[in-house]
Formats: sequence, C-alpha cells, structure tokens
Amino acid sequence: MGKNHQHSHHDQDAAHLASLGYNQELKRNLNFFSNFAIAFSFISATTGIFGLFGTGLSTGGPAFIWSWPVVFMGQLFVALTMAEVASHFPIAGSVYQWSKNLVNPTYAWFSGWIYLISLLILIAAVDYGGAPYVAQILGMDTGSSMTLFWITVAIIVIQTFINAFGVKLTALINNIGVIAEIVVMIVLAVVLIAAGMHQPFHIVFETAGTAAGHGSYLPVFMMAMLMSIYVLLGFDSAGSLAEEVINPRVVVPKTMIFSLVLTGIVGGVALLAFVLAIPDLGTAMKSSVALSYVLESNLGKGVSNAAVFLAVLAIFVCGTAIQAAASRLLYSFGRDKQIPGSKLWVKVSPKYETPANAIIFSGIFAVLLILSATAYTYIVSIATIGMYIAYFSVTFGAIFARSRGWNSTSSPWNLGKWGLPVNILAALWGVFVILNLAWPRTPNEPWYINYSIPLLLAVVFGIGAIYYFWAVARTLPVNSQNLSNNESEIEL
Repeated sequence: MGKNHQHSHHDQDAAHLASLGYNQELKRNLNFFSNFAIAFSFISATTGIFGLFGTGLSTGGPAFIWSWPVVFMGQLFVALTMAEVASHFPIAGSVYQWSKNLVNPTYAWFSGWIYLISLLILIAAVDYGGAPYVAQILGMDTGSSMTLFWITVAIIVIQTFINAFGVKLTALINNIGVIAEIVVMIVLAVVLIAAGMHQPFHIVFETAGTAAGHGSYLPVFMMAMLMSIYVLLGFDSAGSLAEEVINPRVVVPKTMIFSLVLTGIVGGVALLAFVLAIPDLGTAMKSSVALSYVLESNLGKGVSNAAVFLAVLAIFVCGTAIQAAASRLLYSFGRDKQIPGSKLWVKVSPKYETPANAIIFSGIFAVLLILSATAYTYIVSIATIGMYIAYFSVTFGAIFARSRGWNSTSSPWNLGKWGLPVNILAALWGVFVILNLAWPRTPNEPWYINYSIPLLLAVVFGIGAIYYFWAVARTLPVNSQNLSNNESEIEL
C-alpha cells in the first residue's frame, strides 16, 4: 500500500515537472525529514552562533539578543512567501526558477546569478570558519593560515565526495547534523540553566555602554543585528532539491517553514542561556572567543571541548548542505543553457543520480576562494547580502506576479487572502536588511573600504551583465515558460 502510494506520488511529481517544461532526471529519494534536515543544516544556528556570539555581544551588549526575534519575524515573512512559490514551482534551482516563473527569464538570470555566487562563497566561508575549531580539537596551531587552509581543503573534499555519492548519503549526513544541532544547543542551554545563572534576567536589556557616543541605541542595535541576519538564512535550500523530494508541492513548503521556526526556537533559547551564564560581562565582551569563555567557565574544559566537537559536526553538515544547494542551482542553470559550461553542469551521474560535475566544480571553486582568506570578512559580507538580494527578488517577484493576475491559491500550499500582505512585508524586510548590510559604518576608512560592499556587488553584477548580454540574451532561453504561459497547466 505504502509503495503504491509512493509510486503514485512519483508519477504525479514527474507529470507536474513535465508541465513546467522539464523531464525527471534526478531521483526522488527525499522524504519530509530528509528535506527538512537539509534546510535546517543549511541555516545551522550552531555554526552562526558559535562564530558570531562574541561579535554580537561586543557590538551591542547583552541586549543584542533581541535582534534574534526581530530577524526571525522578518525572515518568517520571506519563508512564507517562498513556501507558497515553491509549492507552485518545485524545480531544482529554487530562486532562479521561481523568479523565472514569477517575472521573466532575464530577471531570473540576474537573481540566480547573485544567488549562485553567494552559495559558492558560503561553502568556503562556512568551512574556513570551522577550520580553527578542527585545529583546536586536533591540537594544531589555530593561528597558522597554512594549517587552516589545508584543514578547509580536507573538509571541502570530504563534502564533495558525500554529495557526489548520492542524495541519500547527503540526506543521512544532514539527518545526523540535525541531531548534533539540537543536542549542542538545547542540551547546553539546559545544562547551563541547571548549573545556575550568573546574571539576572534584566541583563538582556543592558547595552553595556555600547551606545555611548551614538546618542541612541538604534544604530548600535542595527549593527549588532548582523549576527542574527548572518544566521537566519538558508531555509530556501529545501526548494533547491525539490526535484528529489517526494510530493514536493506539499513537503517543501512545510520543511522550509518548520526548519526556520525550529531554528528560531532552538537558537533563541540557547542565546538567552549563554547571556545569562556569562560569569563576567566585561571579560566576555573583550574575549575573542566569548562563547568558549562562557562554556569553559561554567562547565569545564572537557564539556566545552565536547560542545566544540558537536559544533564542528554541525558546521561540516552545514557546508555539505550549502554545496548540495549550489550544485542543484548550477545544474538548473546548465539545463537552461544559461551559464558557461552548461553541458558539463547538466550531466547526471547514471550510477549515483547526482549532478556530479556541478558538485565537483563547487568544491574546486570553494578551494580557490580559500586562497583569498585574508579577505574573509568581505567574502562573508558579499555572500550574505547576495543571499538577501536573491530573496528579495522572489518576494518582489511574487508581488509582480500577483499584479498580473497570478492565481496563488491554485497550489496545495498557499497563503490564501494573506498572500499579498505577507509578500509586501517580506519585500519591505528585504529592503531594510539590504540597506543595513550595505550601509557604510567606517567613515574614517578610505572610501573603497567604507563602500566595499556596494562596490563588490557592482563587480559581481557587472561581470554577470557582460556575460548575459554577450552570450545569453542573443538566444532564446530553453524551457523559459513564465507564469502567464504555464499557469493554466499548473491548475489542471
């Protein structure tokens, strides 16, 4: 009975994909939990909080943790918008394909371009960010750039093999990662609370002098908000693997929302526990490894090291999930002949049923980026703002599609009458985040440093524009049906 039901879903999923202009080439192996695990691992509260807790604390004081619920609510509007769109268009490549169906191929190409660059950069950024923790566990020099480089290379190679050997193996690794994420966050929070808090609850309203000289805490809070902004993204990766999900029109929207909500709860509880467990606020704010200081002071070095080990596992799984999403986007671009080397990226391994060439390329590209580790901060910044620009392209695209009469209720998962208000709130949130990320905050630095983010964005879009108008715009895109062409098919 169960197998017949699954076969029925496979047939329906393949038929719906065909109505969108594509043949079923990737194998549908992912159920709800596996798809959820990929999105949850991509977001990875452990990766972001372990890496950026000290930054948030030193920038905004203990009150910085209120940025978490603010960013969560903004991102929830985005996730709801994307979930509805994903239910209509469950195609590999997510943002690129969604934008194409909502607006048009040209609009989609540029949103997909910035999304692809961001994903490729994030692989390098996450893995390089985890290298010092691996070095710490192995007793190696955490300050040696060569040591960190080779550790990062080793991590990327292992991730590439895992992703190339089939989506089932990727799903298994991500399932393990979910457990590691929950254990490292919830268990640590519970243990810290049980051990007794060092700080009273009202400390979460303290700015610890960080607003001095600003006249208001708002600009400081907006800067401290960057920690939460860096962490609460990646839920869209559930949609990147939609062609490998069973019953994606129902499953993918649910996994996107659930992964963000669970991350919001787990990360929020952990952040509160970490702040209340700070032994000495002044010491923590000056520490380069504030969270390690909190854990060691409360739980001892042994437990702290165990937590670091679980964090390394979570970081590794996060990088694996990002690479899986990036390779599917590259595959989707290649299938539409929209990117250099299209014939390579569209090839699916007959044995492992994965876009192996796209996976291998993403690994090589990440390794090359690590050679520019001295520009790590800029790499992370351009990747983050690029992700939010890609997200905005979908939320704005949904509003644009509605203005053309998009019947958003024709899919099994939809927002109903709340669709337009949610889309507008998501778009406004996206504008706010993009401006916050790009806003110059170093007036004493040279202009090219102060405006580095807008300049880097201009370079990325400039390179993309040259290629697009030189090579892509000359030809009619393959399978470029937009909303007006295929909406009638979707409703059948």
